[in-house]
Amino acid sequence: MATPISGGTAFDFGAAVQAQVVQPQTETATTAPARQPAKLESAGDTVKLSAGAQVRLLNSQGDTIPEIVINTALSTQAVNSYLGLAQASAPQAAASSK
Repeated sequence: MATPISGGTAFDFGAAVQAQVVQPQTETATTAPARQPAKLESAGDTVKLSAGAQVRLLNSQGDTIPEIVINTALSTQAVNSYLGLAQASAPQAAASSK
């Protein structure tokens, strides 16, 4: 036969509760100033994207061409070029036939 474990079962978490021990705080005459932890820069890696990669990233995130032009300080022609879009050519005037 199995011997029961004293202090409750696995489902009776409250049975083994113990009293918390309170440690009195001692005061000293010479209290050292608390040291502030050094502020560290983010430990994450950063990557500098090329202009073309930045344009493609912004486009894939749903930015419009005018937004990309403003955010990257590139010309509309450069943004269209990085996205592989051809500039719309000026419409040709219809030839008049008499």
